[in-house]
Amino acid sequence: MKKIFLVISLLSLVFAQGKKPNWVEKRPNTAGYYHGIGVVPKTGSAQEYLQRAKDAALNDIAQQIAVTIDASQISKLSEKLDEFKEEYQTAVQTSTKADLEGVEPVDTWDGDDQYWVYYRLDIAEYKRRQAEKLRKATALSLDFYTKAKNFEKANNVGDALQSYIQALGAVEKFLGETLEVQFGSAKIFLGNEIFASLQSVLNQIELKAKNPKVDAQVGKPLRQPLEVIVNNTATAIPIQNFPVKYSFIRGSGDIITSSRTDKNGIAATQIAKVIATDKLQLIKAEADPIALLGQSSSPVLEMLVKGLTLPSTRFTMNVVSLSIVFETEEMLLGNKLVIPRIEPMLKNTLSTQGFSFVDDAAKANIMITVKSNGRDGGEYSGLYTVYVDANISVVDLNSGEEVYKTSFNNVKGVSINYDKAGMKAYDEIGVSLQKKVIPKILEQIKK
Repeated sequence: MKKIFLVISLLSLVFAQGKKPNWVEKRPNTAGYYHGIGVVPKTGSAQEYLQRAKDAALNDIAQQIAVTIDASQISKLSEKLDEFKEEYQTAVQTSTKADLEGVEPVDTWDGDDQYWVYYRLDIAEYKRRQAEKLRKATALSLDFYTKAKNFEKANNVGDALQSYIQALGAVEKFLGETLEVQFGSAKIFLGNEIFASLQSVLNQIELKAKNPKVDAQVGKPLRQPLEVIVNNTATAIPIQNFPVKYSFIRGSGDIITSSRTDKNGIAATQIAKVIATDKLQLIKAEADPIALLGQSSSPVLEMLVKGLTLPSTRFTMNVVSLSIVFETEEMLLGNKLVIPRIEPMLKNTLSTQGFSFVDDAAKANIMITVKSNGRDGGEYSGLYTVYVDANISVVDLNSGEEVYKTSFNNVKGVSINYDKAGMKAYDEIGVSLQKKVIPKILEQIKK
Protein backbone atom coordinates (compact mmCIF):
# COMPACT_ATOMS: atom_id res chain seq x y z
CA MET A 1 0.00 0.00 0.00
CA LYS A 2 2.84 2.40 0.83
CA LYS A 3 4.46 1.83 -2.59
CA ILE A 4 1.14 2.40 -4.37
CA PHE A 5 0.62 5.61 -2.37
CA LEU A 6 4.14 6.82 -3.29
CA VAL A 7 3.56 6.15 -7.01
CA ILE A 8 0.23 7.99 -6.89
CA SER A 9 1.90 10.94 -5.11
CA LEU A 10 4.68 11.16 -7.71
CA LEU A 11 2.21 10.99 -10.58
CA SER A 12 0.15 13.71 -8.93
CA LEU A 13 3.24 15.94 -8.69
CA VAL A 14 4.07 15.38 -12.38
CA PHE A 15 0.54 16.25 -13.50
CA ALA A 16 0.53 19.28 -11.15
CA GLN A 17 3.71 20.57 -12.74
CA GLY A 18 2.33 19.98 -16.22
CA LYS A 19 4.14 19.68 -19.52
CA LYS A 20 7.03 22.08 -20.01
CA PRO A 21 5.67 24.90 -22.21
CA ASN A 22 7.37 25.91 -25.44
CA TRP A 23 8.36 29.37 -24.12
CA VAL A 24 10.57 27.66 -21.50
CA GLU A 25 12.47 25.78 -24.21
CA LYS A 26 12.58 28.60 -26.76
CA ARG A 27 12.24 32.31 -26.04
CA PRO A 28 9.03 33.74 -27.57
CA ASN A 29 9.38 36.34 -30.33
CA THR A 30 5.81 37.36 -31.10
CA ALA A 31 5.90 40.58 -33.09
CA GLY A 32 4.57 43.71 -31.40
CA TYR A 33 5.50 42.71 -27.86
CA TYR A 34 8.35 42.98 -25.41
CA HIS A 35 8.74 39.55 -23.81
CA GLY A 36 9.96 39.05 -20.26
CA ILE A 37 11.02 35.66 -18.90
CA GLY A 38 11.86 35.26 -15.24
CA VAL A 39 13.36 32.07 -13.85
CA VAL A 40 14.51 31.67 -10.24
CA PRO A 41 15.45 28.79 -7.91
CA LYS A 42 12.64 27.70 -5.61
CA THR A 43 14.30 28.84 -2.41
CA GLY A 44 12.55 30.54 0.49
CA SER A 45 8.79 30.73 0.68
CA ALA A 46 6.56 30.46 -2.39
CA GLN A 47 5.66 34.12 -2.04
CA GLU A 48 9.35 35.08 -2.10
CA TYR A 49 10.36 33.15 -5.21
CA LEU A 50 7.16 34.17 -7.04
CA GLN A 51 8.08 37.83 -6.47
CA ARG A 52 11.70 37.24 -7.50
CA ALA A 53 10.57 35.59 -10.72
CA LYS A 54 8.24 38.49 -11.52
CA ASP A 55 11.01 41.01 -10.82
CA ALA A 56 13.35 39.10 -13.14
CA ALA A 57 10.74 39.11 -15.92
CA LEU A 58 10.09 42.84 -15.54
CA ASN A 59 13.84 43.50 -15.56
CA ASP A 60 14.07 41.48 -18.77
CA ILE A 61 11.47 43.76 -20.38
CA ALA A 62 13.10 46.91 -19.00
CA GLN A 63 16.45 45.93 -20.53
CA GLN A 64 14.85 45.67 -23.97
CA ILE A 65 13.29 49.11 -23.57
CA ALA A 66 16.44 50.77 -22.23
CA VAL A 67 18.57 49.79 -25.23
CA THR A 68 16.37 52.00 -27.41
CA ILE A 69 17.79 55.10 -25.66
CA ASP A 70 19.86 57.19 -28.05
CA ALA A 71 23.15 57.26 -26.16
CA SER A 72 24.63 59.72 -28.64
CA GLN A 73 22.13 62.34 -27.48
CA ILE A 74 23.58 62.12 -23.96
CA SER A 75 26.99 63.24 -25.18
CA LYS A 76 25.38 66.31 -26.76
CA LEU A 77 24.15 67.45 -23.36
CA SER A 78 27.55 67.44 -21.69
CA GLU A 79 31.00 66.12 -22.56
CA LYS A 80 31.43 65.21 -18.93
CA LEU A 81 28.11 63.35 -18.87
CA ASP A 82 29.26 61.33 -21.88
CA GLU A 83 31.54 59.45 -19.48
CA PHE A 84 28.46 58.32 -17.52
CA LYS A 85 26.12 57.47 -20.40
CA GLU A 86 26.18 53.73 -19.58
CA GLU A 87 25.47 54.51 -15.95
CA TYR A 88 22.62 56.77 -17.09
CA GLN A 89 21.14 54.01 -19.22
CA THR A 90 21.34 51.60 -16.26
CA ALA A 91 19.67 54.15 -13.97
CA VAL A 92 16.88 54.74 -16.49
CA GLN A 93 16.48 51.00 -16.95
CA THR A 94 16.04 50.51 -13.19
CA SER A 95 13.55 53.36 -13.10
CA THR A 96 11.73 51.97 -16.13
CA LYS A 97 11.32 48.60 -14.43
CA ALA A 98 9.76 50.25 -11.38
CA ASP A 99 7.47 52.36 -13.58
CA LEU A 100 6.26 49.79 -16.11
CA GLU A 101 2.53 49.96 -16.90
CA GLY A 102 0.41 47.65 -19.02
CA VAL A 103 2.50 44.52 -18.43
CA GLU A 104 0.35 41.38 -18.62
CA PRO A 105 1.10 37.90 -17.25
CA VAL A 106 1.03 35.20 -19.93
CA ASP A 107 2.00 31.94 -18.27
CA THR A 108 3.92 30.26 -15.44
CA TRP A 109 5.69 26.96 -15.12
CA ASP A 110 6.54 25.20 -11.88
CA GLY A 111 9.63 23.05 -12.50
CA ASP A 112 11.34 20.63 -10.17
CA ASP A 113 13.67 23.19 -8.60
CA GLN A 114 12.94 26.33 -10.64
CA TYR A 115 9.97 28.60 -11.06
CA TRP A 116 9.33 30.30 -14.40
CA VAL A 117 7.08 33.24 -15.32
CA TYR A 118 6.31 34.81 -18.68
CA TYR A 119 5.14 38.42 -19.00
CA ARG A 120 4.71 40.57 -22.06
CA LEU A 121 4.13 44.21 -22.89
CA ASP A 122 2.35 45.54 -25.97
CA ILE A 123 4.94 47.77 -27.68
CA ALA A 124 2.39 50.04 -29.35
CA GLU A 125 0.50 50.57 -26.08
CA TYR A 126 3.75 51.16 -24.22
CA LYS A 127 4.87 53.75 -26.75
CA ARG A 128 1.47 55.45 -26.56
CA ARG A 129 1.76 55.70 -22.77
CA GLN A 130 5.34 56.91 -23.04
CA ALA A 131 4.40 59.56 -25.60
CA GLU A 132 1.76 60.89 -23.20
CA LYS A 133 4.23 60.85 -20.30
CA LEU A 134 6.77 62.63 -22.48
CA ARG A 135 4.23 65.28 -23.46
CA LYS A 136 3.31 66.00 -19.83
CA ALA A 137 6.94 65.87 -18.66
CA THR A 138 8.06 68.27 -21.40
CA ALA A 139 5.28 70.74 -20.59
CA LEU A 140 6.18 70.66 -16.87
CA SER A 141 9.89 70.99 -17.62
CA LEU A 142 9.32 73.92 -19.93
CA ASP A 143 7.30 75.66 -17.22
CA PHE A 144 10.17 75.27 -14.73
CA TYR A 145 12.66 76.34 -17.39
CA THR A 146 10.69 79.53 -18.05
CA LYS A 147 10.60 80.34 -14.33
CA ALA A 148 14.33 79.70 -14.08
CA LYS A 149 15.05 82.12 -16.93
CA ASN A 150 13.01 84.82 -15.18
CA PHE A 151 14.86 84.24 -11.89
CA GLU A 152 18.17 84.40 -13.74
CA LYS A 153 17.26 87.73 -15.34
CA ALA A 154 16.56 89.07 -11.85
CA ASN A 155 20.01 87.84 -10.69
CA ASN A 156 18.30 85.42 -8.30
CA VAL A 157 20.70 82.56 -8.95
CA GLY A 158 19.52 80.48 -5.98
CA ASP A 159 15.93 80.19 -7.19
CA ALA A 160 17.10 79.94 -10.80
CA LEU A 161 19.25 76.93 -9.90
CA GLN A 162 16.36 75.24 -8.10
CA SER A 163 13.99 75.78 -11.05
CA TYR A 164 16.53 74.46 -13.55
CA ILE A 165 17.04 71.36 -11.40
CA GLN A 166 13.26 70.88 -11.28
CA ALA A 167 13.14 71.29 -15.06
CA LEU A 168 15.82 68.62 -15.42
CA GLY A 169 14.03 66.32 -12.98
CA ALA A 170 10.79 66.54 -14.98
CA VAL A 171 12.45 65.06 -18.10
CA GLU A 172 15.21 63.01 -16.47
CA LYS A 173 14.10 59.77 -18.16
CA PHE A 174 13.70 61.34 -21.59
CA LEU A 175 17.08 62.97 -22.12
CA GLY A 176 17.86 60.36 -24.76
CA GLU A 177 15.25 62.15 -26.88
CA THR A 178 15.86 65.41 -28.77
CA LEU A 179 13.07 67.24 -26.83
CA GLU A 180 12.55 70.00 -29.38
CA VAL A 181 10.06 72.59 -28.05
CA GLN A 182 8.86 76.10 -28.78
CA PHE A 183 10.23 78.71 -26.39
CA GLY A 184 9.19 82.25 -27.13
CA SER A 185 9.73 82.88 -30.83
CA ALA A 186 12.29 80.10 -31.29
CA LYS A 187 12.53 76.36 -31.17
CA ILE A 188 15.03 74.92 -28.69
CA PHE A 189 16.30 71.51 -27.70
CA LEU A 190 15.07 71.55 -24.12
CA GLY A 191 17.48 69.03 -22.59
CA ASN A 192 20.51 70.77 -24.09
CA GLU A 193 19.29 74.19 -22.96
CA ILE A 194 18.57 73.04 -19.40
CA PHE A 195 22.06 71.59 -19.07
CA ALA A 196 23.74 74.64 -20.56
CA SER A 197 21.70 77.01 -18.37
CA LEU A 198 22.34 74.94 -15.26
CA GLN A 199 26.06 75.08 -15.84
CA SER A 200 25.90 78.81 -16.56
CA VAL A 201 24.15 79.48 -13.25
CA LEU A 202 26.56 77.24 -11.35
CA ASN A 203 29.43 79.21 -12.87
CA GLN A 204 27.99 82.35 -11.26
CA ILE A 205 28.11 80.82 -7.79
CA GLU A 206 31.28 81.06 -5.72
CA LEU A 207 32.12 79.01 -2.64
CA LYS A 208 34.90 80.39 -0.48
CA ALA A 209 36.29 78.90 2.72
CA LYS A 210 36.08 81.49 5.49
CA ASN A 211 38.72 79.65 7.54
CA PRO A 212 40.63 77.62 4.92
CA LYS A 213 43.38 76.44 7.31
CA VAL A 214 42.52 74.84 10.64
CA ASP A 215 44.37 72.89 13.29
CA ALA A 216 43.07 69.63 14.70
CA GLN A 217 44.07 66.65 16.79
CA VAL A 218 43.48 62.96 16.17
CA GLY A 219 40.55 61.58 18.14
CA LYS A 220 39.28 65.03 19.06
CA PRO A 221 36.50 67.25 17.70
CA LEU A 222 37.42 70.29 15.67
CA ARG A 223 37.24 73.30 17.96
CA GLN A 224 35.73 75.60 15.37
CA PRO A 225 33.16 75.00 12.61
CA LEU A 226 34.23 74.92 8.96
CA GLU A 227 32.49 77.90 7.36
CA VAL A 228 31.80 78.48 3.67
CA ILE A 229 30.72 81.79 2.16
CA VAL A 230 28.44 81.43 -0.88
CA ASN A 231 28.11 84.44 -3.19
CA ASN A 232 26.59 85.43 -6.52
CA THR A 233 29.73 86.52 -8.40
CA ALA A 234 27.74 88.81 -10.70
CA THR A 235 26.28 90.86 -7.86
CA ALA A 236 28.53 89.94 -4.88
CA ILE A 237 25.28 89.28 -2.99
CA PRO A 238 25.31 86.34 -0.50
CA ILE A 239 23.02 83.46 -1.46
CA GLN A 240 20.68 82.35 1.32
CA ASN A 241 19.42 78.81 1.99
CA PHE A 242 21.95 77.34 -0.44
CA PRO A 243 22.85 73.65 0.10
CA VAL A 244 26.47 72.66 0.58
CA LYS A 245 27.86 69.15 1.04
CA TYR A 246 31.16 68.20 2.67
CA SER A 247 33.53 65.27 2.30
CA PHE A 248 37.07 64.25 3.16
CA ILE A 249 39.22 63.96 0.05
CA ARG A 250 42.24 63.13 2.18
CA GLY A 251 42.02 61.78 5.71
CA SER A 252 38.82 60.90 7.54
CA GLY A 253 36.60 61.98 10.40
CA ASP A 254 33.07 62.14 11.71
CA ILE A 255 31.74 65.12 9.76
CA ILE A 256 28.26 66.58 9.28
CA THR A 257 27.96 66.07 5.54
CA SER A 258 25.49 68.81 4.61
CA SER A 259 24.25 72.24 5.62
CA ARG A 260 22.62 75.35 4.15
CA THR A 261 23.66 78.96 4.12
CA ASP A 262 22.16 81.43 6.57
CA LYS A 263 20.93 84.95 5.78
CA ASN A 264 24.55 86.06 5.39
CA GLY A 265 25.32 83.33 2.87
CA ILE A 266 27.42 81.31 5.33
CA ALA A 267 27.15 77.52 5.58
CA ALA A 268 28.92 75.68 8.37
CA THR A 269 29.71 72.14 9.37
CA GLN A 270 31.30 70.44 12.38
CA ILE A 271 33.80 67.61 12.72
CA ALA A 272 32.92 65.58 15.79
CA LYS A 273 36.16 63.61 15.67
CA VAL A 274 39.27 63.44 13.51
CA ILE A 275 39.91 59.77 12.78
CA ALA A 276 42.82 59.54 10.32
CA THR A 277 46.33 60.24 11.54
CA ASP A 278 47.50 61.98 8.33
CA LYS A 279 49.24 65.20 9.29
CA LEU A 280 47.68 67.03 6.33
CA GLN A 281 44.01 66.37 5.64
CA LEU A 282 41.74 67.95 3.01
CA ILE A 283 38.00 68.57 3.18
CA LYS A 284 35.93 69.55 0.17
CA ALA A 285 32.85 71.77 0.36
CA GLU A 286 30.74 71.60 -2.78
CA ALA A 287 27.42 72.91 -4.07
CA ASP A 288 24.68 70.31 -3.61
CA PRO A 289 21.96 71.11 -6.17
CA ILE A 290 20.20 67.77 -5.64
CA ALA A 291 19.36 68.85 -2.07
CA LEU A 292 17.17 71.59 -3.55
CA LEU A 293 14.66 68.89 -4.51
CA GLY A 294 14.46 67.27 -1.08
CA GLN A 295 12.39 64.07 -1.12
CA SER A 296 11.55 64.41 -4.82
CA SER A 297 15.10 63.62 -5.91
CA SER A 298 15.90 60.35 -7.68
CA PRO A 299 18.92 58.14 -8.49
CA VAL A 300 18.59 59.11 -12.17
CA LEU A 301 18.78 62.82 -11.38
CA GLU A 302 21.66 62.31 -8.96
CA MET A 303 23.57 60.54 -11.71
CA LEU A 304 22.86 63.36 -14.18
CA VAL A 305 24.34 65.93 -11.81
CA LYS A 306 27.68 64.15 -12.32
CA GLY A 307 27.67 65.76 -15.75
CA LEU A 308 27.87 69.23 -14.19
CA THR A 309 30.90 71.09 -12.89
CA LEU A 310 29.98 72.18 -9.38
CA PRO A 311 31.50 75.16 -7.55
CA SER A 312 33.59 74.07 -4.59
CA THR A 313 36.26 75.05 -2.10
CA ARG A 314 38.66 73.24 0.21
CA PHE A 315 39.82 73.30 3.79
CA THR A 316 43.32 72.28 4.82
CA MET A 317 43.48 70.64 8.22
CA ASN A 318 46.83 70.41 9.99
CA VAL A 319 46.52 67.45 12.31
CA VAL A 320 48.59 67.05 15.43
CA SER A 321 48.99 63.43 16.44
CA LEU A 322 48.00 62.10 19.82
CA SER A 323 50.91 61.96 22.26
CA ILE A 324 51.59 58.80 24.22
CA VAL A 325 53.50 58.31 27.46
CA PHE A 326 54.70 54.85 28.47
CA GLU A 327 54.90 53.51 32.00
CA THR A 328 56.94 50.37 31.65
CA GLU A 329 58.22 47.71 34.02
CA GLU A 330 59.58 44.74 32.10
CA MET A 331 61.35 42.11 34.25
CA LEU A 332 63.15 38.83 33.80
CA LEU A 333 63.69 36.57 36.83
CA GLY A 334 63.05 39.54 39.13
CA ASN A 335 65.53 41.85 37.37
CA LYS A 336 64.54 44.83 35.25
CA LEU A 337 65.39 44.45 31.58
CA VAL A 338 68.12 46.86 30.52
CA ILE A 339 66.49 47.10 27.08
CA PRO A 340 62.70 46.69 27.20
CA ARG A 341 61.15 44.31 24.68
CA ILE A 342 57.43 45.10 24.59
CA GLU A 343 57.59 48.91 24.69
CA PRO A 344 59.78 49.24 21.54
CA MET A 345 57.46 46.90 19.61
CA LEU A 346 54.48 49.08 20.49
CA LYS A 347 56.33 52.30 19.73
CA ASN A 348 57.55 51.14 16.32
CA THR A 349 54.04 50.41 15.08
CA LEU A 350 52.35 53.39 16.72
CA SER A 351 54.91 55.80 15.29
CA THR A 352 54.07 54.63 11.75
CA GLN A 353 50.44 55.53 12.53
CA GLY A 354 51.41 59.12 13.28
CA PHE A 355 51.49 59.02 17.09
CA SER A 356 54.17 60.90 19.02
CA PHE A 357 55.76 60.04 22.37
CA VAL A 358 56.48 62.15 25.44
CA ASP A 359 58.04 61.49 28.83
CA ASP A 360 55.73 63.77 30.81
CA ALA A 361 52.24 62.39 31.53
CA ALA A 362 50.97 65.96 31.89
CA LYS A 363 51.67 66.51 28.19
CA ALA A 364 50.26 63.19 27.00
CA ASN A 365 46.83 62.19 25.68
CA ILE A 366 47.30 58.46 26.16
CA MET A 367 49.14 56.40 28.76
CA ILE A 368 50.20 52.84 27.99
CA THR A 369 51.25 50.78 30.97
CA VAL A 370 53.30 47.63 30.42
CA LYS A 371 54.10 45.30 33.28
CA SER A 372 55.77 41.96 32.64
CA ASN A 373 57.98 39.38 34.30
CA GLY A 374 59.73 36.22 33.17
CA ARG A 375 59.87 33.45 35.77
CA ASP A 376 61.99 30.32 36.07
CA GLY A 377 60.45 27.31 34.35
CA GLY A 378 63.29 24.94 35.14
CA GLU A 379 66.15 23.26 33.30
CA TYR A 380 66.16 19.94 31.48
CA SER A 381 69.03 18.39 29.51
CA GLY A 382 70.83 21.70 29.22
CA LEU A 383 67.78 23.62 28.01
CA TYR A 384 66.29 26.36 30.16
CA THR A 385 62.63 27.36 30.24
CA VAL A 386 61.16 30.77 31.11
CA TYR A 387 57.48 31.66 31.39
CA VAL A 388 56.54 35.30 30.84
CA ASP A 389 53.39 36.99 32.12
CA ALA A 390 52.53 40.46 30.82
CA ASN A 391 49.76 43.01 31.35
CA ILE A 392 49.12 45.93 29.01
CA SER A 393 46.70 48.78 29.82
CA VAL A 394 45.72 51.82 27.69
CA VAL A 395 44.23 54.85 29.45
CA ASP A 396 42.76 57.98 27.88
CA LEU A 397 44.28 60.67 30.07
CA ASN A 398 41.68 63.24 29.04
CA SER A 399 38.81 61.19 30.41
CA GLY A 400 40.72 58.94 32.81
CA GLU A 401 39.01 55.93 31.22
CA GLU A 402 40.83 52.69 30.58
CA VAL A 403 40.02 52.08 26.93
CA TYR A 404 41.86 48.80 26.47
CA LYS A 405 43.65 46.11 28.45
CA THR A 406 44.99 42.65 27.80
CA SER A 407 47.25 40.10 29.40
CA PHE A 408 49.57 37.26 28.44
CA ASN A 409 50.03 34.31 30.74
CA ASN A 410 52.62 31.52 30.75
CA VAL A 411 54.18 32.45 27.41
CA LYS A 412 56.96 29.90 27.08
CA GLY A 413 60.53 30.38 25.90
CA VAL A 414 63.22 27.63 25.75
CA SER A 415 66.93 28.11 25.02
CA ILE A 416 70.47 27.39 26.18
CA ASN A 417 70.28 29.86 29.08
CA TYR A 418 67.67 31.82 30.99
CA ASP A 419 68.35 35.14 29.27
CA LYS A 420 67.86 33.71 25.79
CA ALA A 421 64.85 31.70 26.92
CA GLY A 422 63.31 34.88 28.32
CA MET A 423 63.92 36.77 25.07
CA LYS A 424 62.28 33.97 23.11
CA ALA A 425 59.19 34.21 25.33
CA TYR A 426 59.11 37.97 24.90
CA ASP A 427 59.45 37.50 21.12
CA GLU A 428 56.41 35.21 21.18
CA ILE A 429 54.49 38.01 22.87
CA GLY A 430 55.74 40.34 20.13
CA VAL A 431 54.12 38.19 17.45
CA SER A 432 50.75 38.44 19.21
CA LEU A 433 51.25 42.19 19.71
CA GLN A 434 51.61 42.75 15.97
CA LYS A 435 48.75 40.49 14.90
CA LYS A 436 46.13 41.07 17.57
CA VAL A 437 46.92 43.61 20.26
CA ILE A 438 48.15 46.66 18.35
CA PRO A 439 45.19 46.69 15.89
CA LYS A 440 42.84 46.64 18.88
CA ILE A 441 44.75 49.41 20.65
CA LEU A 442 44.56 51.56 17.50
CA GLU A 443 40.86 50.83 17.17
CA GLN A 444 40.18 51.99 20.72
CA ILE A 445 42.42 55.05 20.55
CA LYS A 446 40.79 56.27 17.34
CA LYS A 447 37.23 55.73 18.52
